Amino acid sequence: MIVNNTYSNKPWSAIQKESSDLGKTQDGRYHVGGFRWDIVNNQDGSAQELGVFGDAYIKPEGVKDVYLGIKPFTDKPGGYPGHAQLHFEMQPDSPVTDGQGRENHGLVLSVEVHFKQGELYDPVGEGDQPVLYQLGSWDDAIEKATVFHHYPLHLYKLELSQQQKESLLRERLDAACLDHSQDIYHPTENSCLSTLIEAVNKVTPDKQHIKHGEPNSTVPIWCPKAFKKYHLVGSTTPDQVIEAQPKP
Repeated sequence: MIVNNTYSNKPWSAIQKESSDLGKTQDGRYHVGGFRWDIVNNQDGSAQELGVFGDAYIKPEGVKDVYLGIKPFTDKPGGYPGHAQLHFEMQPDSPVTDGQGRENHGLVLSVEVHFKQGELYDPVGEGDQPVLYQLGSWDDAIEKATVFHHYPLHLYKLELSQQQKESLLRERLDAACLDHSQDIYHPTENSCLSTLIEAVNKVTPDKQHIKHGEPNSTVPIWCPKAFKKYHLVGSTTPDQVIEAQPKP
């Protein structure tokens, strides 16, 4: 929920933007808008609350691997509750591109509270706010976690078939481009983690479905245990840890 209830009088945060469907190309690539390629930096290297947005072309058949990304909230006791998002790494011959010559080796979908300017997530805050499905580049997601929020990023490779990876990417791109302005965030029913689990459940057999309401399926920093229980990751130890950048 939200730190204070005056958010309705503020402009939307300039680091977020709704995704939009710009249609598919003749060769089947998704063309999306509202894609965050980068975050504007200050001279000292710190990140401003200002994203660099544009369009993006994405080829689902070019996905190489999918990762569960977890950001522990290291400024909270025990890193609780953290944030969960999906990282899609693309094959070298299938990078994410745009019409300006930019390209990146992957993309990330983060389902998050749609903030007003200056607002930050607080698990004990009050007030309702819509959710936003934020698409962005792989490198942008690292900067958002480690430079803007100063949180580490833990990546766990999902054990999915190639068909499941492609289906998951398609499902997430389709979902990102829907209108979520009336969808209200809920910490267990409509959150970064619950929407992620629902998506993974759609592309896996029933025996691997993470059950709704399991303790480890409701808190991002605990959820690798649930993913391991259902054989969706190989270990509860991250495949990669990207450390937070120190504050200037």
